[in-house]
Amino acid sequence: MTSGRSAARILSRDDVVRGAIRAIGRDGAQVTMGAIAAEVGVAKPRLYRMFADKSDLDRAVADWLVDQIYRAVAPDLSLMMQTRRATVHQFMTAATEVVLTYPNVFRYVAITQSVATGDSSARPLDVGRRLSDDLAERTRTLFAAVGLDTGGVDHLARGIVGFLVAVTDLWLDVPGKPEPAATEEFIERSTDSVCQLLDGFLRGKGVVVDPDQPVVETLAAISQKIPPA
Repeated sequence: MTSGRSAARILSRDDVVRGAIRAIGRDGAQVTMGAIAAEVGVAKPRLYRMFADKSDLDRAVADWLVDQIYRAVAPDLSLMMQTRRATVHQFMTAATEVVLTYPNVFRYVAITQSVATGDSSARPLDVGRRLSDDLAERTRTLFAAVGLDTGGVDHLARGIVGFLVAVTDLWLDVPGKPEPAATEEFIERSTDSVCQLLDGFLRGKGVVVDPDQPVVETLAAISQKIPPA
């Protein structure tokens, strides 16, 4: 039989993150390190030997949430064959389902204050930076592949992610769970806004997107119109 002391010795960071997810889901965004320690069955000092500080654990929880969103979207390999609105809409739908499943985790990583730093903007900026940096890198790779100037991509990505974090908070700012009609409206409005941001950015590059054209065909058309460097 394995003793509690032995189990504590083999506890991994992933075990703690999973315990934190459970504790946040139960206690909400103001969950304490003591509650998380109790959830995983260790003394609180043990957590600080596994994580540099509370912000370190916060980042691990944020990474977990981002991974859940990407996993929800990644299995669909047909995204590039859809129109840009259908692609954005599918991503928004998948991300919304993840947030509906873990609403308190979203509030914890994106809305509440970072206790370790005392900086009320630290945590939303941190999670937004992680998401926008990844979006910028993916967008930069796509644009570079078709010869499109990538200047301003970082601003575009930060704007899209910042907007989505803010309106997700607005959508969740109701007692209990958002009504299905409100969720559908949130997805539709967010999809339209993201598409408008993308279209405006591309118009600035001299590219007008056919809304009925699949993404892959749009990229091919851009590539054909841009002369070799």
